[in-house]
Amino acid sequence: MKKQFVLSVFFVFVLTISTYGQEGFAAKAGFNNVSVSVDTGDDFFGDASDSELGFYLGGGYNFELSEDFDIEPSLLFSFVDDLTSLYIPVMFKYKVADKFNIQGGPQINYLLEDLPDGEFGLDLAIGGGYQIDSNWFVEARYGFQVSRGGDFGDFVDINTLTVGAGYRFN
Repeated sequence: MKKQFVLSVFFVFVLTISTYGQEGFAAKAGFNNVSVSVDTGDDFFGDASDSELGFYLGGGYNFELSEDFDIEPSLLFSFVDDLTSLYIPVMFKYKVADKFNIQGGPQINYLLEDLPDGEFGLDLAIGGGYQIDSNWFVEARYGFQVSRGGDFGDFVDINTLTVGAGYRFN
């Protein structure tokens, strides 16, 4: 079932991208730090939290909306020891200078692990990027969990820091 979901998302992503004039496909990879915080419900012991370092890879398309604004949907696979996930960020980019941009937007995440509930999550991601040359760029962003489906989301927060580089095929 999870493989069908991933293939369906990828198919819709490619189909959507191909119907618009693309500004450039980008391959991306980098490091991520996934932080999980669990509300134990115990005032005496407090909350439990942990973070793990992993990596991500994937791709996206950049669309130029105007001289100052771009939008870039991406499909990223995150690999951390106990929490493999699929991220679908849709970043709105504002060019604050010739090579610098700030980014923000929604980010859907889907846990690919066997969990009984709460596979889907919605984050708000913010960050920035630097265009090194016409092809290479670096970017970093932090995704704050806004909601997670099911009972799992009532007591678990999953936030993600990503730092990576990419190559844009123009």
